[in-house]
Amino acid sequence: MRLALIGLVLALAQTPAPPTTSPGPTRTLGTTGTPGTSDSVRIDAIVTDARGRSVENLKPGEFELREDGTVQAITGVQLVHAPRLVAIYLDEYYVSPSNTAIVKAALHRFVDDDLLADDKAVILRPLDSLLTITLTQDRAALHKVIDAFEGRRGDYQPRTEFERRYLVTDRGRADQQRAQSTWSTLNALTLHLANLGVGRASILLVSEQADPVVRRRGMFEGLPTSTSVTRTANRSNVSIYVFDPRDAAQRAASPDEGPNLLRVLADDTDGTIISGPDSVDAGLRRMLADASSYYLLSYRSERFRDGIFHAITVIVRRPGVNVRSRNGYWAPTPDEIQRANMIAHANDPPPPLKLQPARHVSTMIRPWFGMARGDNGRTRVTFVWEPAAIVPGDRKAKTPVRVVMKATGSDGTTAFEGTVRERASAVFDVPPGRTTFMMTIEDAAANAIDSDVRDVIIRDLKGAVALGTPEVFRARTARDVRELADEATPVPVSAREFSRAERLVIRVPAYGASTPAMTATLMSPAKQAIRQLTVDRSTSASSVAQIELPLAALPPGQYSVEISARLAGGGVQESVKFRVTD
Repeated sequence: MRLALIGLVLALAQTPAPPTTSPGPTRTLGTTGTPGTSDSVRIDAIVTDARGRSVENLKPGEFELREDGTVQAITGVQLVHAPRLVAIYLDEYYVSPSNTAIVKAALHRFVDDDLLADDKAVILRPLDSLLTITLTQDRAALHKVIDAFEGRRGDYQPRTEFERRYLVTDRGRADQQRAQSTWSTLNALTLHLANLGVGRASILLVSEQADPVVRRRGMFEGLPTSTSVTRTANRSNVSIYVFDPRDAAQRAASPDEGPNLLRVLADDTDGTIISGPDSVDAGLRRMLADASSYYLLSYRSERFRDGIFHAITVIVRRPGVNVRSRNGYWAPTPDEIQRANMIAHANDPPPPLKLQPARHVSTMIRPWFGMARGDNGRTRVTFVWEPAAIVPGDRKAKTPVRVVMKATGSDGTTAFEGTVRERASAVFDVPPGRTTFMMTIEDAAANAIDSDVRDVIIRDLKGAVALGTPEVFRARTARDVRELADEATPVPVSAREFSRAERLVIRVPAYGASTPAMTATLMSPAKQAIRQLTVDRSTSASSVAQIELPLAALPPGQYSVEISARLAGGGVQESVKFRVTD
């Protein structure tokens, strides 16, 4: 329960969503690509002359940008003039009571004298809600928050019921909670500004010292740190400025208790440290000036998704000017990008619900789905059907005559829609993956007598060696076999039950970088090899192998033909199962 505050801010510690708004009024100086794409990086650069005045007439060709020392192709340069956005965190826990009046006076002057009418700001104190951060132009509301500020460094007595119930008073553990509160609030403010997509934004942290969080196993794991704040800020062009209200004597009497993470944070996000009451007014005006006029440079990074830090250097090829930019950015990981996209579209209306009919396998037909290589990497599907056997004496049995079918490929497109009659076939190409077949079975009067809805996994036949689905044809005489060879598009049968008076012709598509070696073996009902069958590759279609099998010598029973194709790199197998009757 004592970590309730930490749990609250954790809900906001997410990767910033991609920008959804423009950075404000801009002047595009040159564009050679597509800024704002998923792998595009935007870096803000402040360019001034020797007197500190903004230089606003630079041309795109005068900029050079290096990532990790390598020159990048700049795809866009924009000069930005926009309303300033400032988020202020009054870190009461790390400001001494004696400096309360200094902070209040400085910020009251800042709101009255320095903020312009269209500038927006938000001010937070510890334990303020992070769920409703809102930037405002209401100066009275800002003054009200400033008036409520009170430095409490070294004071561990609870002031509110929330503090009494959830925050500890032991100094060591309380400092850990307070430091975590600082980093969590900064992270929330950074995320809020980042999600506005405004270009350059500013955070002012009023604090004397943010001690590092001493982490123990199981404590604060996964919560924001100075590193995560820096990562988010540099991805989103947010700069963090720190106002330390102590004068020189106070700083000398109270040296840093640990690594001065606030100075590192300011340096690494292109902000600055404002030290003491004598420099605060000039420092705050500089913060606003930095956000008033700057250039946004865009480029495509090949390493945008590798999750590591990339150093950035911006150079301007014009004598007498100074350029300042952040020293780099942390690239997001693919998981962070996916999470950001989910957050960005969390409030999107759900897509229309597509109701699919329930899957149902009809007992009135016997379908068959064959697969072979199609065009453009697709798989060619052949569909045939036959009526299922009718129970003798069943007067109510209905005879199917036609099937009205729609086939939808894995890409959501309709691959086939039409009527397929008995002893006819439908042939179409679909991408590999799940294909849905929705069939209405009709009688001779075109009445719907049943339905069949099923999913069929369509194989990818792109391998170095591959076999399509064996097609089975029935014949009774040698003449039938010759006529079958003369047909341009013979229709295979879906039945797998044959009499001993018949002979089977099995055709199987075979593919390989070269002609694969093929074998066919007749297997007994006990799954033992009976004999090798001849595989004929002399058919008109060079990729089709043919096997003939007379059934007269076989006793009734369940048999199979095992077909294999092999090349030096490997092999594949297919099986045709069938039953022989008297």
